[in-house]
Formats: sequence, C-alpha cells, structure tokens
Amino acid sequence: MGQAPSLPDDAVSDVLRRLAPRDIAASRRVCKSLRRVVDDHRLLRADLLPLSLGGIFLNHFQLRSATQFLSRPTTAAAVSGRLDYTLDACHPDNHFVPAPYVLDHCNGLLLLRHCVANPATQQWAPLPPDPALPQPPPPGMAFYHTLLPRV
Repeated sequence: MGQAPSLPDDAVSDVLRRLAPRDIAASRRVCKSLRRVVDDHRLLRADLLPLSLGGIFLNHFQLRSATQFLSRPTTAAAVSGRLDYTLDACHPDNHFVPAPYVLDHCNGLLLLRHCVANPATQQWAPLPPDPALPQPPPPGMAFYHTLLPRV
C-alpha cells in the first residue's frame, strides 16, 4: 500500500494558521511532520505556550509556621524557595521574626504575613500597617438605647 502524496509545508501552515492556538498546539501531537511544520513556521506564540514549573510551596495544615518549597533537582538556574530575604527589612528591630508563611498566591506573587514577595526576582513590598481598631468607651460611659412609648 503506497503513501498518498503530501502537501507542501507552506500549504499546511496556511491551513493551520486558521486554527485557534489551542487546536494548533493539539495538532503538534498528531505526528512529527506536523510538529515540524508548526515549529518551523512559528505558528504558536511563545507567550501562549505552557510555562515550566519551578517548584511548589507547601503549607502543612497542622504546622502553621512551616512553609516548604519542593522542587526537582536541576542543574539549570532555579528559583530559590527561601523567603528569608523578606525578614530582615520587614522586622529591623528583630524582637519577633515570624517564619515566612505563605497565606495566598497569584500570578507568581506570594502573600506572606508581613509582605508580598516575588520569589523569581526576590523583590518584595511590605504590607501596610493594620488599621487602628476603634477604642471601646471607658468603663461607666456606656450609652443605652431605649424606646419610650408615647403616651
């Protein structure tokens, strides 16, 4: 059984250009020749490709003071999971320095107890101070709201 004649790469790339980026990425998995056409003609934008995962921050449920960074060993440049660089400047008096604990994350930024940090660039910004709580009235100065019926 003979092989059917194939289309030129330019014709295939013109057809693939009409597809959505997700479908172009899926077509790369069909065969090596389609992968070559997609890559050679740069049909996928680099900003749409999946990013590599450098590691995962893990909070232990029972230990509210321990955040660990888990990553695979690599010889390439890696993101450090150490967040100690945020502690010195956020707590210059060093009376109480809490362990860095990740409260939340979004787009690579980490919300810690005392600042927002970017582990990829090791930049951080301190959180604004907590708003002052309203003071309760002094003892004996309580006001009672009552409704008096009209007679």
